[in-house]
Amino acid sequence: MAEPWWIRVALPFPASLVLPALGLGAVWLTWPQAAGTGVLVLAVLAGLAAWTLVEYLLHRFFMHGVEPFTAWHLQHHHKPLEPLRVPVAFSLGLVLALLGLPLLVLGPDSLAAPFSAGLLLGDIMQESVHQRLHGHELSGHWLPYLREHHAWHHFKDESLAFGTLTDFWDRCFGTCPPPKQDT
Repeated sequence: MAEPWWIRVALPFPASLVLPALGLGAVWLTWPQAAGTGVLVLAVLAGLAAWTLVEYLLHRFFMHGVEPFTAWHLQHHHKPLEPLRVPVAFSLGLVLALLGLPLLVLGPDSLAAPFSAGLLLGDIMQESVHQRLHGHELSGHWLPYLREHHAWHHFKDESLAFGTLTDFWDRCFGTCPPPKQDT
């Protein structure tokens, strides 16, 4: 069965960051004017932290369980060194959800805008880090560790290691790969 046309329309990285970046621009339309800087920073950080859970859940249950996105995602598994491409339909739906759901839950005169900003920043960070994990020279401790974690998902067991920015949710939900055995 051929993919529908709307899933084949995909943007390569970094063009795939355009829709989340436009979402950040839209956030400014509802940015709360009366809130203090500390509260705004906390709301953005809360959104960023929430993104790590959203990313985990999307990857584990949506990208590995809902067609046609599973078929698209498995292409990435089979050819992990090819440039990442994000379907526009997926990105647009995600950006609208990241903007709309906090607004619906928290209301227009709330911290929904900075919370959404954190979610969208998380999306941009996740796509950027994911791109770096595939074939770029990495330094430090965090990115090489994440590459090893992500490689487990790609090359050893795709039912483990769903997190890209962190392994926190993999640890919480029992999908973290076993620790390395020192010999």
